[in-house]
Amino acid sequence: MAARRVVPAGSGAGAGVSLGFTLSAGDAGRMGSGLMSELEFLNALHVDLLRHDGISVARSPHELFQTSTIQALLGGAFDGDVTLNELLEHGDLGLGTLNGLDGELIVIDGKVFKAELDCTLSRPDLQSQTPYAVVVPFTPGPEQRVCGPISAATLERRLWRDHDRPRAPTAIRIDGRFEMIRLRSVPKQVPPYPSLSEAIGHQHRRDLHDVSGTMVGFCFPDGLAGIEIVGFHLHFTCDRRLHGGHVLDYTLRDAIVRIDKAAELHVELPAAVDPPDRRHLVDQPALRRLESSS
Repeated sequence: MAARRVVPAGSGAGAGVSLGFTLSAGDAGRMGSGLMSELEFLNALHVDLLRHDGISVARSPHELFQTSTIQALLGGAFDGDVTLNELLEHGDLGLGTLNGLDGELIVIDGKVFKAELDCTLSRPDLQSQTPYAVVVPFTPGPEQRVCGPISAATLERRLWRDHDRPRAPTAIRIDGRFEMIRLRSVPKQVPPYPSLSEAIGHQHRRDLHDVSGTMVGFCFPDGLAGIEIVGFHLHFTCDRRLHGGHVLDYTLRDAIVRIDKAAELHVELPAAVDPPDRRHLVDQPALRRLESSS
């Protein structure tokens, strides 16, 4: 298989600039043992990097659409140029945040909810913009019934039948009853923006007990380090759409799990964000600590 995912993209002032995201076999060897091989990476996913004027309203099942990258977000790139209306043109299930890192977004059944700092939910203005979000036109395979109590780590192992994480990006929706779920949201930041780790240092956590609701999100393979959070990234809303946020931990009582295996990832890069540099790896263990209770 040839290493090829180079797409035309606008520079923000018009088309004509090409953004390349390529990995040769020689590059893989030089980049160190922490990276997947070229074949493993290309088997994981086809990735298109686009500018705002290159995004299309057309969407297809199993195709993910994302604004910016986790690498940029870690560095404090908290302003994007895609509106929530535009985001919904590309998918009906997903997660993200608003410009200024203003809360946590949950996209479910084509509707967008924002977790405020106290993890109560509101409906944001659809003209609001996002610096980071991922959505998919959710088209799952056969549902799976899960009976607990079961921890987050145990459920993740059970879903993949004790094998490694999926080799391709996977969208997931879990509807069920939770003995406990620990959520967080973050306060809106103002320029000059801090790093993501500094902003998360001011997070607000909230534990919900004996609650019914839905977790939505994604599991990304190692090959997308720099573009994505490797492993699971989940957001939650209760059935009454009163509380929600980023999921830090949970114990599930029983649930129905639906999984959608992706075939493509389209990444829109705001004008101020450069393509991800795979020579500078994101510290995924440190990132996981930011994204979990540990």
